[in-house]
Amino acid sequence: MKPMGKIKPKAQWTDKIWDKAAALPRRIWAVGGAAVLVLMIGWCMLTPAPREAPRTPPPSSGAAGTMETMGTANSPSPASAVPPDAVIPENELTFIQAVRLQPPQPTRMDSLTAEVVAAPTAPDRLAYLYQWKVNDQVIEKETRNTLNLSPFKKGDAITVTVTPHDGDTYGHAVESPLVAIHSLPPSLELKAMRRARKTGEPIELQLVGVAPDGNVVAFSLEPPLVPGMTIDKSSGKISWIVRPDQKGTVRFGAAVEDDNGTKVTTSLDVTLE
Repeated sequence: MKPMGKIKPKAQWTDKIWDKAAALPRRIWAVGGAAVLVLMIGWCMLTPAPREAPRTPPPSSGAAGTMETMGTANSPSPASAVPPDAVIPENELTFIQAVRLQPPQPTRMDSLTAEVVAAPTAPDRLAYLYQWKVNDQVIEKETRNTLNLSPFKKGDAITVTVTPHDGDTYGHAVESPLVAIHSLPPSLELKAMRRARKTGEPIELQLVGVAPDGNVVAFSLEPPLVPGMTIDKSSGKISWIVRPDQKGTVRFGAAVEDDNGTKVTTSLDVTLE
Protein backbone atom coordinates (compact mmCIF):
# COMPACT_ATOMS: atom_id res chain seq x y z
CA MET A 1 0.00 0.00 0.00
CA LYS A 2 1.52 3.30 -1.17
CA PRO A 3 1.65 6.10 1.29
CA MET A 4 -0.68 8.96 0.49
CA GLY A 5 0.84 12.33 -0.36
CA LYS A 6 0.20 15.33 1.75
CA ILE A 7 -2.97 17.29 0.90
CA LYS A 8 -2.20 20.91 0.27
CA PRO A 9 -4.24 23.38 2.32
CA LYS A 10 -6.99 25.28 0.45
CA ALA A 11 -5.36 28.60 1.17
CA GLN A 12 -2.26 27.48 -0.80
CA TRP A 13 -4.42 26.67 -3.88
CA THR A 14 -6.13 30.06 -3.84
CA ASP A 15 -2.86 31.89 -3.35
CA LYS A 16 -1.47 30.07 -6.36
CA ILE A 17 -4.45 31.04 -8.51
CA TRP A 18 -4.20 34.70 -7.53
CA ASP A 19 -0.43 34.63 -8.21
CA LYS A 20 -1.10 33.34 -11.75
CA ALA A 21 -3.81 35.93 -12.29
CA ALA A 22 -1.53 38.70 -11.13
CA ALA A 23 1.03 37.57 -13.66
CA LEU A 24 -1.41 38.18 -16.56
CA PRO A 25 -0.77 41.22 -18.76
CA ARG A 26 -2.70 44.44 -18.01
CA ARG A 27 -4.33 44.30 -21.45
CA ILE A 28 -6.14 41.11 -20.48
CA TRP A 29 -7.33 42.67 -17.21
CA ALA A 30 -8.75 45.71 -19.12
CA VAL A 31 -10.59 43.52 -21.63
CA GLY A 32 -12.08 41.40 -18.85
CA GLY A 33 -13.25 44.45 -16.87
CA ALA A 34 -14.90 45.98 -19.93
CA ALA A 35 -16.74 42.73 -20.62
CA VAL A 36 -18.09 42.64 -17.05
CA LEU A 37 -19.26 46.26 -17.32
CA VAL A 38 -21.08 45.56 -20.61
CA LEU A 39 -22.85 42.59 -19.02
CA MET A 40 -24.03 44.69 -16.06
CA ILE A 41 -25.39 47.48 -18.31
CA GLY A 42 -27.24 44.98 -20.48
CA TRP A 43 -28.80 43.32 -17.43
CA CYS A 44 -30.07 46.65 -16.12
CA MET A 45 -31.59 47.60 -19.49
CA LEU A 46 -33.35 44.27 -20.00
CA THR A 47 -34.80 44.01 -16.49
CA PRO A 48 -38.45 45.46 -16.57
CA ALA A 49 -39.21 48.34 -14.22
CA PRO A 50 -41.78 47.63 -11.46
CA ARG A 51 -45.30 48.74 -12.52
CA GLU A 52 -47.46 50.84 -10.20
CA ALA A 53 -50.94 49.51 -9.59
CA PRO A 54 -53.56 51.72 -11.34
CA ARG A 55 -55.59 54.05 -9.12
CA THR A 56 -59.30 53.33 -8.89
CA PRO A 57 -61.47 56.46 -9.13
CA PRO A 58 -63.96 56.99 -6.29
CA PRO A 59 -67.41 55.52 -7.05
CA SER A 60 -70.11 57.93 -8.17
CA SER A 61 -73.47 57.59 -6.47
CA GLY A 62 -75.30 59.57 -9.15
CA ALA A 63 -77.22 61.49 -6.44
CA ALA A 64 -77.46 65.24 -6.16
CA GLY A 65 -74.28 66.70 -4.75
CA THR A 66 -71.88 64.52 -6.82
CA MET A 67 -70.14 65.95 -9.86
CA GLU A 68 -71.30 64.85 -13.30
CA THR A 69 -69.41 65.92 -16.45
CA MET A 70 -70.82 66.22 -19.93
CA GLY A 71 -68.74 66.18 -23.13
CA THR A 72 -69.66 66.75 -26.76
CA ALA A 73 -69.23 64.49 -29.77
CA ASN A 74 -66.30 66.56 -31.15
CA SER A 75 -64.46 67.29 -27.93
CA PRO A 76 -63.20 65.13 -25.08
CA SER A 77 -65.07 65.06 -21.80
CA PRO A 78 -63.82 67.59 -19.24
CA ALA A 79 -63.37 64.65 -16.89
CA SER A 80 -60.31 63.54 -18.93
CA ALA A 81 -58.42 66.58 -17.66
CA VAL A 82 -59.28 65.87 -14.01
CA PRO A 83 -57.33 63.28 -12.00
CA PRO A 84 -59.57 60.30 -11.19
CA ASP A 85 -59.02 60.76 -7.46
CA ALA A 86 -59.69 64.52 -7.48
CA VAL A 87 -62.11 65.75 -4.82
CA ILE A 88 -64.06 68.98 -5.22
CA PRO A 89 -63.99 71.10 -2.02
CA GLU A 90 -67.28 71.19 -0.14
CA ASN A 91 -67.60 74.98 -0.30
CA GLU A 92 -67.37 74.91 -4.12
CA LEU A 93 -70.50 72.71 -4.30
CA THR A 94 -72.57 74.88 -1.98
CA PHE A 95 -74.61 76.72 -4.62
CA ILE A 96 -77.76 77.32 -2.52
CA GLN A 97 -77.91 79.35 0.67
CA ALA A 98 -81.58 78.72 1.53
CA VAL A 99 -84.92 77.49 0.16
CA ARG A 100 -88.15 79.13 1.36
CA LEU A 101 -91.79 78.25 0.74
CA GLN A 102 -94.33 81.00 0.12
CA PRO A 103 -96.88 81.66 1.49
CA PRO A 104 -95.67 80.43 4.91
CA GLN A 105 -99.23 79.50 6.02
CA PRO A 106 -100.89 78.16 2.86
CA THR A 107 -104.41 76.79 2.43
CA ARG A 108 -105.92 74.45 -0.15
CA MET A 109 -106.77 77.51 -2.25
CA ASP A 110 -103.11 78.50 -2.64
CA SER A 111 -100.19 77.47 -4.84
CA LEU A 112 -96.97 76.95 -2.91
CA THR A 113 -93.85 78.53 -4.44
CA ALA A 114 -90.23 77.54 -3.76
CA GLU A 115 -87.96 80.59 -3.51
CA VAL A 116 -84.25 79.78 -3.88
CA VAL A 117 -81.55 82.03 -2.39
CA ALA A 118 -78.25 81.38 -4.20
CA ALA A 119 -75.02 81.30 -2.21
CA PRO A 120 -72.55 84.19 -2.72
CA THR A 121 -70.00 81.78 -4.28
CA ALA A 122 -72.50 80.12 -6.66
CA PRO A 123 -71.99 80.26 -10.45
CA ASP A 124 -73.68 83.13 -12.28
CA ARG A 125 -75.97 80.83 -14.25
CA LEU A 126 -77.77 78.05 -12.39
CA ALA A 127 -80.67 75.71 -13.10
CA TYR A 128 -82.65 73.89 -10.43
CA LEU A 129 -84.32 70.51 -10.07
CA TYR A 130 -87.36 70.39 -7.75
CA GLN A 131 -88.63 67.36 -5.83
CA TRP A 132 -91.83 67.90 -3.85
CA LYS A 133 -92.91 65.71 -0.94
CA VAL A 134 -96.30 65.59 0.77
CA ASN A 135 -96.28 63.66 4.06
CA ASP A 136 -92.85 62.25 3.06
CA GLN A 137 -94.24 60.88 -0.22
CA VAL A 138 -92.59 62.10 -3.45
CA ILE A 139 -94.99 63.75 -5.91
CA GLU A 140 -93.48 62.36 -9.12
CA LYS A 141 -95.30 64.57 -11.65
CA GLU A 142 -94.51 67.86 -9.91
CA THR A 143 -91.08 69.11 -11.03
CA ARG A 144 -91.65 72.87 -11.26
CA ASN A 145 -91.03 75.49 -8.59
CA THR A 146 -94.75 75.71 -7.74
CA LEU A 147 -97.20 73.18 -6.27
CA ASN A 148 -100.99 73.45 -6.51
CA LEU A 149 -102.44 72.57 -3.08
CA SER A 150 -106.07 71.99 -4.11
CA PRO A 151 -105.69 68.15 -4.28
CA PHE A 152 -104.49 68.01 -0.67
CA LYS A 153 -106.13 68.52 2.69
CA LYS A 154 -105.68 70.52 5.86
CA GLY A 155 -102.73 69.37 7.94
CA ASP A 156 -100.73 67.82 5.09
CA ALA A 157 -96.98 68.47 5.55
CA ILE A 158 -95.03 69.68 2.51
CA THR A 159 -91.34 70.09 1.72
CA VAL A 160 -89.33 70.60 -1.45
CA THR A 161 -85.75 69.55 -2.19
CA VAL A 162 -83.85 71.72 -4.69
CA THR A 163 -80.76 70.47 -6.53
CA PRO A 164 -78.69 73.11 -8.38
CA HIS A 165 -76.50 72.55 -11.44
CA ASP A 166 -74.55 74.78 -13.81
CA GLY A 167 -74.64 72.45 -16.82
CA ASP A 168 -71.59 70.39 -15.82
CA THR A 169 -71.64 70.09 -12.04
CA TYR A 170 -74.41 69.33 -9.57
CA GLY A 171 -74.24 71.18 -6.27
CA HIS A 172 -75.51 70.07 -2.88
CA ALA A 173 -79.28 69.52 -2.63
CA VAL A 174 -81.06 71.70 -0.08
CA GLU A 175 -84.41 70.89 1.55
CA SER A 176 -86.88 73.58 2.56
CA PRO A 177 -88.42 73.86 6.03
CA LEU A 178 -91.64 71.90 6.46
CA VAL A 179 -94.91 73.78 5.81
CA ALA A 180 -98.35 72.50 6.83
CA ILE A 181 -101.57 73.27 4.97
CA HIS A 182 -103.78 75.49 7.12
CA SER A 183 -107.56 75.39 7.25
CA LEU A 184 -109.57 77.67 5.02
CA PRO A 185 -110.96 80.60 7.00
CA PRO A 186 -114.69 80.60 7.70
CA SER A 187 -116.97 83.03 5.90
CA LEU A 188 -119.24 85.54 7.66
CA GLU A 189 -122.35 87.23 6.29
CA LEU A 190 -125.34 89.21 7.56
CA LYS A 191 -128.23 87.20 6.15
CA ALA A 192 -131.46 88.55 7.62
CA MET A 193 -132.88 91.42 9.66
CA ARG A 194 -136.23 91.59 11.37
CA ARG A 195 -137.30 95.14 11.94
CA ALA A 196 -138.97 96.27 15.16
CA ARG A 197 -142.71 96.64 14.93
CA LYS A 198 -143.01 99.23 17.67
CA THR A 199 -140.84 101.52 19.73
CA GLY A 200 -138.68 99.75 22.29
CA GLU A 201 -138.87 96.39 20.53
CA PRO A 202 -135.44 95.00 19.51
CA ILE A 203 -134.32 94.58 15.92
CA GLU A 204 -133.07 91.05 15.16
CA LEU A 205 -130.06 90.42 12.90
CA GLN A 206 -128.74 87.01 11.82
CA LEU A 207 -125.09 86.20 11.17
CA VAL A 208 -124.24 83.15 9.07
CA GLY A 209 -120.79 81.52 8.97
CA VAL A 210 -119.41 78.61 6.92
CA ALA A 211 -116.17 76.77 7.81
CA PRO A 212 -114.90 74.71 4.80
CA ASP A 213 -112.31 72.79 6.84
CA GLY A 214 -114.15 72.50 10.14
CA ASN A 215 -117.16 73.64 12.13
CA VAL A 216 -118.22 77.08 13.32
CA VAL A 217 -117.96 77.24 17.08
CA ALA A 218 -118.58 80.87 18.03
CA PHE A 219 -119.83 84.27 16.86
CA SER A 220 -118.93 87.54 18.56
CA LEU A 221 -119.31 91.31 18.34
CA GLU A 222 -116.14 93.29 17.70
CA PRO A 223 -115.24 97.01 17.54
CA PRO A 224 -116.80 99.26 16.57
CA LEU A 225 -119.32 98.18 19.22
CA VAL A 226 -122.84 99.59 19.08
CA PRO A 227 -124.75 100.44 22.30
CA GLY A 228 -127.81 98.24 22.84
CA MET A 229 -126.52 95.40 20.62
CA THR A 230 -125.98 91.86 21.97
CA ILE A 231 -125.29 88.48 20.32
CA ASP A 232 -125.93 84.79 20.95
CA LYS A 233 -122.43 83.33 20.46
CA SER A 234 -123.61 79.87 19.37
CA SER A 235 -126.39 80.85 16.91
CA GLY A 236 -125.10 84.21 15.66
CA LYS A 237 -128.43 85.95 16.37
CA ILE A 238 -128.07 89.66 17.25
CA SER A 239 -130.65 91.61 19.27
CA TRP A 240 -130.48 95.38 19.06
CA ILE A 241 -132.62 97.84 20.91
CA VAL A 242 -132.25 101.01 18.87
CA ARG A 243 -131.86 104.26 20.78
CA PRO A 244 -133.55 107.51 19.63
CA ASP A 245 -130.22 109.08 18.62
CA GLN A 246 -129.22 106.15 16.39
CA LYS A 247 -130.23 107.00 12.82
CA GLY A 248 -129.02 106.45 9.28
CA THR A 249 -126.27 103.89 8.59
CA VAL A 250 -124.75 102.24 11.65
CA ARG A 251 -121.54 100.22 11.39
CA PHE A 252 -120.57 97.44 13.79
CA GLY A 253 -117.96 94.69 13.96
CA ALA A 254 -118.60 90.95 14.04
CA ALA A 255 -116.45 87.80 14.03
CA VAL A 256 -116.77 84.06 13.52
CA GLU A 257 -114.35 81.35 14.73
CA ASP A 258 -114.08 77.68 13.71
CA ASP A 259 -112.87 74.64 15.61
CA ASN A 260 -109.41 75.01 14.04
CA GLY A 261 -108.94 78.27 15.92
CA THR A 262 -109.25 80.39 12.76
CA LYS A 263 -111.10 83.63 13.44
CA VAL A 264 -112.43 86.02 10.82
CA THR A 265 -113.48 89.57 11.69
CA THR A 266 -115.40 91.96 9.46
CA SER A 267 -117.37 95.20 9.56
CA LEU A 268 -121.07 95.28 8.70
CA ASP A 269 -123.48 98.16 7.99
CA VAL A 270 -127.16 98.44 8.91
CA THR A 271 -129.35 101.30 7.66
CA LEU A 272 -132.09 102.60 9.93
CA GLU A 273 -135.13 104.35 8.44
